[in-house]
Amino acid sequence: MNWISDIAEWMTRTGAEQVWLLATAIFLSRVLDQSLSTFRTISIIRGFGLLAALIGFFEVLIWINVAGQVIRNLQHWYLAVVYAAGFAAGNTVGIYIESRVAIGNQMVRVISRRGVGLAQKLWDMNYAVVQLDGKTKSGDIDVLFIAEKRRNVQRLLRKILELDSEAIFTVEDIKQIGLRSRDPSVVLGEKLLSEVADWVPLRGKKKSQDKE
Repeated sequence: MNWISDIAEWMTRTGAEQVWLLATAIFLSRVLDQSLSTFRTISIIRGFGLLAALIGFFEVLIWINVAGQVIRNLQHWYLAVVYAAGFAAGNTVGIYIESRVAIGNQMVRVISRRGVGLAQKLWDMNYAVVQLDGKTKSGDIDVLFIAEKRRNVQRLLRKILELDSEAIFTVEDIKQIGLRSRDPSVVLGEKLLSEVADWVPLRGKKKSQDKE
């Protein structure tokens, strides 16, 4: 990891000459470091062990060098403030990135009026729905359970409200579906590699067709 050391040495030389540039580098590095930390923590909670380990490796490499710069320049008190500001901003950035990537699955629990037939409508849309009969003081209801990928949950909720504007639903995280024997990080990596492998030949085929 010579490039990490080279960056650290550059930051040290720069800090001696232009402290404002060092402060900027510390802030941005701390944002990246804490973003990785937040993403790693969420990955652990969702059961992506291998992904969390990989993220943790790069997270610590960045943290050691950034913290070292602050310690070497303790005479500049504001670098500690910038370091703390980067930490705070990194939490927000990390949560945002994780929400966009949206790894894992969630369980959507829906309570709908019996006469709406929400389960059948969702079945017609190819959703895997489990329906249970329920009863309240005001009448019969359907209780639906739907396991869905996190990145698709918001779209599902919008469809549910379109079909039944009075439906009540809750959403909760799922750490595991079925008797999982493989780390979901590995499955995700294999899927990404497969998509890249499919994309590369398509690009090559397109270029050859353009030449013809």
